[in-house]
Amino acid sequence: MPSDLSYDAIELNKLHGPWKYPARDRIERHLEAIENNHPWHHERSPWGPPVATPAMLGNATLRMIDTVAPVPPGTMHVKQTIETAAALRRDRQPIGYGRFTEKYERRGRRWFTFEVRWREETGLLIAHTSTTMAFPDKIETKDDAESGSQARQKQPDRKGELTPITRTITQAHIDAYSEDSENAKRGTSIHVNPAVAKAAGFPDSVAQGMMAGEYISELMTGAFGKEWFEYATLKLAYVKPIIAGDTITANASLGEATEEGAVVRKSYNVWATNQSGETVAAGTASSLVMPE
Repeated sequence: MPSDLSYDAIELNKLHGPWKYPARDRIERHLEAIENNHPWHHERSPWGPPVATPAMLGNATLRMIDTVAPVPPGTMHVKQTIETAAALRRDRQPIGYGRFTEKYERRGRRWFTFEVRWREETGLLIAHTSTTMAFPDKIETKDDAESGSQARQKQPDRKGELTPITRTITQAHIDAYSEDSENAKRGTSIHVNPAVAKAAGFPDSVAQGMMAGEYISELMTGAFGKEWFEYATLKLAYVKPIIAGDTITANASLGEATEEGAVVRKSYNVWATNQSGETVAAGTASSLVMPE
């Protein structure tokens, strides 16, 4: 059994890769997990063959970290950024070149950030992803009290301006999304093993935060169309665990529009809530579009 990733063993800025993510083998299970039936993922797309969801590369980043060393069970995915440069066609394979770019202690935990440049086998740049995770072990820091105060702050009321996407996440959905992780393969995953999740203090299995990110990404596909696959940025923070059986609703409100040369970057404030109205993920989504 491979040794878990440790904070002390992380070597910053060392290049990992090239690593080939088997997107063609995973795509059907991936779409099944998130119930995404958009025709571009199953039939012809503006690029010819069907394409993967942009958010799939967020999950691929987690799998690339596994190739360095599996994260300890209970490590939490807390931030995700995806910047698209080209659509990932289903007949192409993404290849990742990754680095640990940060590690630090804050709010009672040790954190790390892993960034990946994704290219397809032709050399075309597809995307840049950045994943921040927190190790499960608590540590003593002077800002613990501040962290607790921030966690108790009430979430602001927000009104969505797009037709929301609502999905109930079952254990079968979580299994399909997470079964290829190293922890799932060795039986130590809080995602696919309810007993492990309960031992870690959760009421049941925990869905990956990226599942909420997938619903937000699907919402943005409707808002931006093909530009979402080629010129977009999604920045999310995962603020509350999603438990098996939760019903998640993704929503968005229009943000700023700023000129970038001959085009405009149009932005949305995006978030996802559970059936109790609690925010599980929040951030921004933007894409370059032609001026109106």
